[in-house]
Amino acid sequence: METGLNGKAAIVTGAAMGVGRAIAYALADEGVRVTIADIDEGEGRKAADKINSGGGEAIFVRTDVTQSGQVKSMVEQALSRFGRIDILVNNAGIVGQQGPWHLLDEENFDQVVAINFKGTYLCSKAVVPHMIEQRGGKIINISSCAGKTGEENNGVYSATKAAVWNMVHSLSGELGQYGINVNAVCPAAMDTALMEKVYRERAEHFGLNPDELRKKIADGFRLPRTLTVEDAAGVVVFLASDMADMMTGQGVNITGGIELH
Repeated sequence: METGLNGKAAIVTGAAMGVGRAIAYALADEGVRVTIADIDEGEGRKAADKINSGGGEAIFVRTDVTQSGQVKSMVEQALSRFGRIDILVNNAGIVGQQGPWHLLDEENFDQVVAINFKGTYLCSKAVVPHMIEQRGGKIINISSCAGKTGEENNGVYSATKAAVWNMVHSLSGELGQYGINVNAVCPAAMDTALMEKVYRERAEHFGLNPDELRKKIADGFRLPRTLTVEDAAGVVVFLASDMADMMTGQGVNITGGIELH
């Protein structure tokens, strides 16, 4: 089935590594011209170079999504290069400190909220006027199953992912009249560097070692393998495509059955 993505232009934040990079690659494979936005200049340029060397088209823009000036510059550079923005994937995020709420550091709390939630707000705010002008676009927030039910000893991350999921509700209502779709992808744990940090830090609060916690999470899947970043990227491609033109305000679970609704 034709996706309708060939020739469109996307911004993917946090796309230097992990799920963001997988999303950028998957979109590029469909002919999407991609702006890779990240603070990691080395890995970000490598990701853009790989797309370009494979026959796609990508640019890297060093962007701290918590800084409105940098976000504005990122959008301006994307428009200068590609002339339009059809897709925004708000992926940039961190897990932050693990442990009970009453033991969390205020500085870490502020950092997680700034990157995960404020960054999503700033990027959406900067892109929406262009999508309204062109009467169409797709905004996809990377949330988490933790944002739907919460996770003990992972409270700040869970709360911010709930915020970006809830943002989909209000934003989809505001932008539907302009032909703009707003959805969220809500994955379970994936094998990324981000999750390795979680295994190390959260395990002790459950009285487990990291390998035991990894197994405990893996045992929750109802399917015979764990989740990959490519699984999440595939759903993003679907939501960005013409096939999802009548989907908006949704939070799509990719959890192998861990999260059921």
